[in-house]
Amino acid sequence: MKRFALGILVGCFGLLGSLAAVYAMLAFLLPASFPAPPLTRLAALDEKLRFLREHPEIDPRILAVGSSITWRQLAGNSFDRAAGGRRHFLNGATVSLQIHQTGDLLDFYLDNYPRVRTVLIMAGLPDFTNCSTEPRAVFDHAAARAYVFQRWPAAWFYLRYFSPQRFARTAMTLAERQTPLTGDLYLDAYGSGPLQVPDESKRGLRYQAMEPDPACVTALVELSEALNNRGVNLVLVFPPLHPEYRRAYPGAVSATCRIARDVEMATRRHKTDLLVLPQDAGFADEDFFDAFHLQYAAAQRLSAQVARRIEQSFASAGKARPAGETQLRHLGRSCAVNEARSL
Repeated sequence: MKRFALGILVGCFGLLGSLAAVYAMLAFLLPASFPAPPLTRLAALDEKLRFLREHPEIDPRILAVGSSITWRQLAGNSFDRAAGGRRHFLNGATVSLQIHQTGDLLDFYLDNYPRVRTVLIMAGLPDFTNCSTEPRAVFDHAAARAYVFQRWPAAWFYLRYFSPQRFARTAMTLAERQTPLTGDLYLDAYGSGPLQVPDESKRGLRYQAMEPDPACVTALVELSEALNNRGVNLVLVFPPLHPEYRRAYPGAVSATCRIARDVEMATRRHKTDLLVLPQDAGFADEDFFDAFHLQYAAAQRLSAQVARRIEQSFASAGKARPAGETQLRHLGRSCAVNEARSL
């Protein structure tokens, strides 16, 4: 019986050792095609965690977080001055997050980057569709901390989260997917994933009408309150919408403005500023590659606008707003007029 148990044990260790050897060989022979350990359900987030592990010099004062609406639309160099240097701005956003899941990701970052002073979130209707049934937790924070910040051997995580089908599927396409400005897993020096999609590769608006989930608004208000309690500023941006999408779904602007108004009313006592730009006339059809995402050239213009707003916010910190002036009207009139007409 003991020999049998010992044989099983030796066999298990042999299998693990063989798998580790295979991973090590692939990592050596095909480094450009070697995916990050699958710590999360999202390949983009796995690659973001590997990026952070490989850049321990990053020490953000301004942290961007959110879904692809944040990840795709920020040019990090616009924030160098406001953040106090290149390594002090991080775009920690990823894809396919609802707003309450953004809160979970933000918790992980703030627990490990204690010098963050400003959080920047770009949000749109896709972030507000389901915070009632989608689980909030996106990944195991303890495991991610061990991988990124405590630098446990990567082999441990490849074995712990062993997923050969996903590994093979990602490995076959990873190099192409990390091509600058065209690959969907590309990361620049700031952690952003900007895209400049050729006209022949565009797939139309890609989004239809959406109905916001009130639970997502509640989650965003709770996120604002949590940051306020930490003494961290929140800059919340509702970026421009594709003009064609606004024409096809006119309720999208009013829905966005209602979300912004609800958040504005609930966070007046927080360190939260809003920049609400769904109808910004400075962005035309050709500036977008779908309904909610700007091409990189246009994202640079939007980033400069947001960075200026953050610098102005820093300059006016501690100054009281004039009586009757709300955050929403103070930061963006794209919805202020719209809301005044609809309320």
